[in-house]
Amino acid sequence: MLIALTLLSACTAASMAIARPETAPDPTIPATCAARDDAAEIEWRVSDQADARELSRWCRAVGQLVFVEAPAAVSAEAPALDQLVVLSWNAHLADGELRNLIAKLRAGELTNGRPVAHFVLLVQELYRRGGAVPEFDARDRSAFAILPRDPDSFDVDDHAASLGLSILYVPSMRNGPELREDRGNAIISTEPLLDPFALELPLARQRRVALGAAVMVRTAEGPKRLEVLDAHLEPLSSPKTLWVFKNPRAGQVRAILDVLDTPRYESDAIAGVVLGGDFNTVRAGAREDAYRLARAWSTSLHREDRRDTHMMGRLDYLFFKLNSGWKGSTYRLEERFGSDHHPVIGTFSR
Repeated sequence: MLIALTLLSACTAASMAIARPETAPDPTIPATCAARDDAAEIEWRVSDQADARELSRWCRAVGQLVFVEAPAAVSAEAPALDQLVVLSWNAHLADGELRNLIAKLRAGELTNGRPVAHFVLLVQELYRRGGAVPEFDARDRSAFAILPRDPDSFDVDDHAASLGLSILYVPSMRNGPELREDRGNAIISTEPLLDPFALELPLARQRRVALGAAVMVRTAEGPKRLEVLDAHLEPLSSPKTLWVFKNPRAGQVRAILDVLDTPRYESDAIAGVVLGGDFNTVRAGAREDAYRLARAWSTSLHREDRRDTHMMGRLDYLFFKLNSGWKGSTYRLEERFGSDHHPVIGTFSR
């Protein structure tokens, strides 16, 4: 047990934050946040309104979202579902070689020689630096900094300006009070992103924002929406429980599944739903309730690569719930592209 705690501490020390306060939030602290309240481009949801004031302290320390609705070149027609690839990957901020990953994906080097023209990337721990991130106010909240190895590496603004792809980036937390940086999830695609939304998950130790959007695909029944969700769950709880003896991830998955139980995801207009991300199942991998809940929901998962995706075990997943007999299969890539996580690729078949 001591060895496991030591490894877990080493893995997460860079992103450690002060424990969530046990007392009620100070009513004089506003529950507003410009980065959320002024984001008219997307829908915002808070899983637990009891968290709203504390979540706002985290939110006020980050910059606005980045949303590029459509790629520079839009295909004349939507791809067939089996022409689309979905990939989940924790980029580990500046370490992740996103451009290299995309280049190899397009060239077919990650798909047994089959070039990929249409994809959706569910990315965790992208980061942004610079003046778009506000000066830190000591009344607000920040994670400790995960320091990039190369301070001049591309950030999310660089990617949005140069990749020519659609992108939705929503920062979850500030990357250190001393830095003008934030970090969070992103959905990046060759297809236009439809009806995007952000879901603030139940608060444990740090603010975690899951993202959702849809892309159009062709099916035998005509064009339909493929809904995708990108989540990065909490690895730890709080110091008073030695960080690992209270597991918040099942509650966060339940909050996501509650959203997936709404009419948007039951419509005949959708081809199905893909849920992916870094579930941070550092305690027991696929034996955790967070995995079991998502796996029980995932009625269309055909072949699942169960290999570890991180030195701490299997943390990264893709889950599928598809219509009309479609199935999804996953494969863990050998290369990590500079990150400490292996990407997981998802493909579709009937």
